[in-house]
Amino acid sequence: MKKYCNPASVVALLWALFQIWMVYGSPLELIVAVPIHVMFGVMLTFITHPLIAPPEGGPRHFGVSRASDYLLVAVAAAIAVHYYLNGETLITRIAMVDLPTTFDLVVGVVTIALVVEAVRRSLGMGLTTVILVFLVYQFCGPLLREVPLLRIIGHDGQPSRMFFETFIDLQTMQNEGVFGIPSIVSYGQVFYFLLFGAFLQLFGGGQLFMDLSMLLVGRLRGGMAKVSIVSSTLFGAVSGSATANAAVMGMFTIPAMKRSGMRAEQAAAVEATSSTGGQLMPPVMGAAAFLIAQFMGIPYAEVALAAIIPALLFYLALYFVVDLLARRNNLSGLTKAELETDWGSVLKRLYLLIPVCVLVYQIMAGRALSSATLEAVWLTVFLGLFTRCWDGVREHGLAGLAGAVRSVVGDSVQALDSGARSAIAVAIPCAGAGIVVGIASSTNLGLTFGTFVTTLSGGQMIPALLLVMVMVIVMGMGMPTTAAYIMGAILAIPALDKLGVPQLSSHFFVLYFAALSMVTPPVALAAFVAGGIAKADVWKTGWAAFRYSLAGFLVAFAFAFSPALLLQGEWIKIATATVTAAIGCYALAGCVAGFLRTRNSRLESVLLLAAAVLLITPKLAVSLVGLVLLAAVLGAQIWRRRAGDTASISTAQE
Repeated sequence: MKKYCNPASVVALLWALFQIWMVYGSPLELIVAVPIHVMFGVMLTFITHPLIAPPEGGPRHFGVSRASDYLLVAVAAAIAVHYYLNGETLITRIAMVDLPTTFDLVVGVVTIALVVEAVRRSLGMGLTTVILVFLVYQFCGPLLREVPLLRIIGHDGQPSRMFFETFIDLQTMQNEGVFGIPSIVSYGQVFYFLLFGAFLQLFGGGQLFMDLSMLLVGRLRGGMAKVSIVSSTLFGAVSGSATANAAVMGMFTIPAMKRSGMRAEQAAAVEATSSTGGQLMPPVMGAAAFLIAQFMGIPYAEVALAAIIPALLFYLALYFVVDLLARRNNLSGLTKAELETDWGSVLKRLYLLIPVCVLVYQIMAGRALSSATLEAVWLTVFLGLFTRCWDGVREHGLAGLAGAVRSVVGDSVQALDSGARSAIAVAIPCAGAGIVVGIASSTNLGLTFGTFVTTLSGGQMIPALLLVMVMVIVMGMGMPTTAAYIMGAILAIPALDKLGVPQLSSHFFVLYFAALSMVTPPVALAAFVAGGIAKADVWKTGWAAFRYSLAGFLVAFAFAFSPALLLQGEWIKIATATVTAAIGCYALAGCVAGFLRTRNSRLESVLLLAAAVLLITPKLAVSLVGLVLLAAVLGAQIWRRRAGDTASISTAQE
């Protein structure tokens, strides 16, 4: 346990214990609990992301810069204590009526400064720049009313002490701004799922997903690439992080794909794309899915159900791409000896899926997500303890019990530590994005931007959707999916509402492009992570991953026009839209792979792309035209291949 005596682990474990206490102990009001949650994230960020990073492999010296890190940690801790001790005042005060004291204003300014600096250290300048621009807009927005081209986005606030007090009140003394909906979701839901993912991984869930995928698809054509898809689907559905998924699964899948004959860029692109899809795959998805439920005021189970068909179509298209690439390049599957596992070994570990199944059931039953997830954690620990004790007794008698208990305790502590550390990637961007949400809310920027998009697009649906798509992808290039989704939601959804797009479709449209920014150049974070593991050209990897994920782009536009793919509407329309979209994914895969039954001509690739667009469009008459195009290309290639085979036989006979 000595390795957990370092400051980072101490803070991480205290954070995890605080979150557990909030479920089973005496829960605090949100205006108290959420600031403490955020300050834990800030403290851990300053410890794990020092102002001046030590040289690679070199010792960590405790100099002036490191002392400043711990000074900021102490300040963040003091702010957390302040909120705890003044909880009664914060709960009973009347917002905007009981004016903040001078001390409240100081605490508010310091809180915002700490969050912005934590965002800068953990996420770089992308989201940090956005926050700073919005802070400038908060106080300089009234001046924009005098600028002809920018008059439309100016607001009515007047710089004054009252204006400043109102800003601090909303940002740091209410469940708005820094401690608003994004941070509430991070505190009350996402943190617990990250804990569950850490426990499942350390107790063998990640390896089980890999071994199960190997047995299911490993021996098929292009086996390891298909293993990457299935394993990343299973792991990503629990982890909900594209970069984490690519880093964990990619260490296993990418080298194996390269050994099977795939180019480094192709192998990395397959892993990056399949890892990105994990944010879209129920039951857990990414943190942004919980925000959809919170913003819309609906149960998370409804969001998870709506996500099923689009996520399956995304992975189906990727599976088709891999299969056609393997067919084109004559890639074989794994041999029995290369599988390195068997059904007997996997069946013994299938009990690890029980907590996942229980969690899914409880989500669909409408249980509180925090308590349901913790119950899945305890079930994982219990099953791990039982099986390890059983194995210990069989191998070493009663003496094996002590070793089994020690290993379970050690892994549990490590999971608490790991889960809390991974929560930085959600808590900090949520707090930072909350600043932007608060500013957009107080200045009505969302409605203003909606008017701007509507005007620029001429009130036409497709130009407006394209504008929103570009905006969300550009923002997603410099920040995590969660933050990109929040930005898109507050700015773009009012515009989509004006154009008549159903609200659930609007949120999913923004979510998809926030996620797909992870594989869209020039800054494709998931592709960069996978490319680094593959030692591939990251630029080529990014463009390959972009092509492999094109199904996500088309599906997002499809449910913007019709919510049938989100399980909304009549079942006959849902079934028809799903079947035609699945066929469209095959056509798209043929275009991306450049191959159906033989290599495509340029015209055939264009026709396949057109067929995919038409088939994925949720209009039966339009989809039938796409089906005719696909059949024409497929028939032409079958005829050409048979003609080539006949010519080859004739040449051989001569």
